[in-house]
Amino acid sequence: MARSRATDNEALVRAAAAVFESRGYRNTTIDDIADAAGVSRPTVYKYTSSKRALLDRVVDTVCEDLADDLAALHRGSGPAPERLRQLVQLHVTSAIKLRTFYTILFSEQAELSDEARARFHVFSHQTAVDMQALIGECLALRPAGQAPVDTRIAANLVLSMLTSLYRWYDPDGEVSPEALVDEIVGVLAGIVPRARAGRRARPPAPPRAAAG
Repeated sequence: MARSRATDNEALVRAAAAVFESRGYRNTTIDDIADAAGVSRPTVYKYTSSKRALLDRVVDTVCEDLADDLAALHRGSGPAPERLRQLVQLHVTSAIKLRTFYTILFSEQAELSDEARARFHVFSHQTAVDMQALIGECLALRPAGQAPVDTRIAANLVLSMLTSLYRWYDPDGEVSPEALVDEIVGVLAGIVPRARAGRRARPPAPPRAAAG
């Protein structure tokens, strides 16, 4: 089957990400990327200055995919548990849409330019700070007397879980993306009361047959 031809910068970045995933960044050449994109080597250089610039763009794409929606969510005034559910949904959607990009992000960070690495660290720090604040809002809604939770630890644990979805989750498998969101919210039930998180109740189990 003939490869589709990259006709813009986004298509070229996607082609580069696919080659980085299959061959590794260091083993990939501009010619490999040009071949995967269905364009000539000079055409690649019309869109980018170097292989590293394409790698930087892969990482920036992941951050940009989430940044605006996360910022809007954290600025929102809706109930904290519902905003946390929406945050989970954003991460699930992003992990599905950009699975290859996530793979590159977490396997090739050492190869990033200093500028791209700094941008990613700023994004990651802000994401953790915002998550910590949101978890604090959710915890404030719990009944009095429950065991305290360290919001910094909780935020980092939740983000680690969400950012690892790309490694194992198959949206074409038995669990739909919406069902996955439900399951994750269920795991977070100690932070988010289920009734407030909009979790759908599971159907009751069928009655057991009487022993003969």
